Amino acid sequence: MQLKIKQKPINVFLFKTQNTILSATLILSLASGISAILGFVKTRLLASNFGISNELAVFYTADRIPNLIYSVLVVGAISTVFIPVFTGLLKIDKEEAFNMASSIINATLSFFIFIGIIMFIFAPQIIKLLSVGNFTNKEISLGVDLMRIMLASQTLLVAGSLSTSILQSFSFFAIPALAPVMYNLGMIGGIFFLSKSMGIYGPAVGVAVGSVLHLGIQLPLLKKTGFRFSPSLNLKNSNFKKVTALVPPRIVSVLISNLTQTINNSLAILVSTSSVIYLKFADQLQTLPITLFGISMASASLPTLSAEGVEEDKEKYKETFLTSLHQMMYLVMPVSMILLILRVPVVRIVYGVHNFPWEATIKTAHTLAFFSIAIFAQSANYLITRAYYALKDTLTPVIVNISTAIINVLVSLTFVTHLKFGVWSIAFAYSITSLIDMGVLLFLLDRKVGGFDKKRLIIPFTKIAWSTAFMGIMLYIPMRFLDEFVFDTTRTINLIALTITAGVIGMSAYLLITSLLKVEEVELFYKLLKKVRVSKTNLTTESINLVETETESL
Repeated sequence: MQLKIKQKPINVFLFKTQNTILSATLILSLASGISAILGFVKTRLLASNFGISNELAVFYTADRIPNLIYSVLVVGAISTVFIPVFTGLLKIDKEEAFNMASSIINATLSFFIFIGIIMFIFAPQIIKLLSVGNFTNKEISLGVDLMRIMLASQTLLVAGSLSTSILQSFSFFAIPALAPVMYNLGMIGGIFFLSKSMGIYGPAVGVAVGSVLHLGIQLPLLKKTGFRFSPSLNLKNSNFKKVTALVPPRIVSVLISNLTQTINNSLAILVSTSSVIYLKFADQLQTLPITLFGISMASASLPTLSAEGVEEDKEKYKETFLTSLHQMMYLVMPVSMILLILRVPVVRIVYGVHNFPWEATIKTAHTLAFFSIAIFAQSANYLITRAYYALKDTLTPVIVNISTAIINVLVSLTFVTHLKFGVWSIAFAYSITSLIDMGVLLFLLDRKVGGFDKKRLIIPFTKIAWSTAFMGIMLYIPMRFLDEFVFDTTRTINLIALTITAGVIGMSAYLLITSLLKVEEVELFYKLLKKVRVSKTNLTTESINLVETETESL
């Protein structure tokens, strides 16, 4: 009976629905945080085993195409288009919703397999193209093998991600949020247990194991929802057509974004082969706050924005959007400042292994600094584009994305090929276009919904920006002082102590200034804490009730 008492609260939490933006955001953020930590462990293990070798550069290059196809199909066709339509159908006709979902699953998997076979066949030519002639024949052959292994693995990952979309439509966020955690655990296992015997093939096998775990953890809950999968593909189904009609612009948008990253990867090779690693490592660090707060809040807001977007009066829609935007900025901007000011200590802590030399640390940190200046814009863009999708407009974002992508490529090319700048310039060009993206999309959305309250839009953002700037000063001063007079930062433990101390001082200054400026989003922390306390209370109460019920039955 004691074993049941310990397990029941966990089961209640994992299988509990989240019916508000705040609770869904909290679940997604926590799971994203765990996944991000595991991602850093994964990258540190890669750095420890392969350093800045050409093998690791080949691995990241080989991963670009499978990741591109996955992002286009799943991120493009499912996360922002499928969920609103499927959720609406569930309320009207569950059987029809299941039939439509089955058709989408079958169509997506069929298309992925078809494209995957083509990429599998032409893998040598693709790797040669991506390497812009800088890989040897042996490295091209290695890249071909790695790409083919990861293409096969992505099929399972696509199925897992489709399961995630269905579960989130039923307001289940905990189990789907754990799926990426399992994926990272699988890859970590491949690196840790197989790298010595299989070399760089170990991480590729880990990708396959992670894909199996990603899908496997979700299947029991998917069965519990009552979802019935049908192997049929009804192309004439009206709701299937409704989803597919919204898909093409979104696919183009995601395709452009991933192509931009693929081109940037190739430009990094032009700088030097190891620059691919610096760019990848810096990008992983700057993606942390975007994933924790930007993507999580944007994903959690989509169902509410979709429901309010169909109303003739858009006031609720506008209020939800502005509230979500400011809450996102309140959380994202201080973390981006931490990465900007404490970039060298952070890179050393995360990637500072014996195979990752000081020069690599500096170049990665320098690249991270230029990424950091537009983290808030990248985060905001996830919310703004979903605000368009909630209005059933997938065309406007893609037009803007295409324009800014062209600017990004041209600026990056100029920096790298004509001005001969380092890999940091690729991050700088990306930040410039992210800021342009945010400004144009927000301007057009303002016109589309009849105008936001400009004071409501600008004043909170300005307060948060000034508070973040002051926080930067309060990060830099103690960091320099502690590094110079207190800590011997050649030792890892002292480096961690410096980072934590400076971070605490900076965050305290941020909280103080935002409180003095009466930033409304300060209340977000109290809401989150209250939500956690309420969740714990509910879990305890349900646990007691379950135990009492079991006792009575005995």
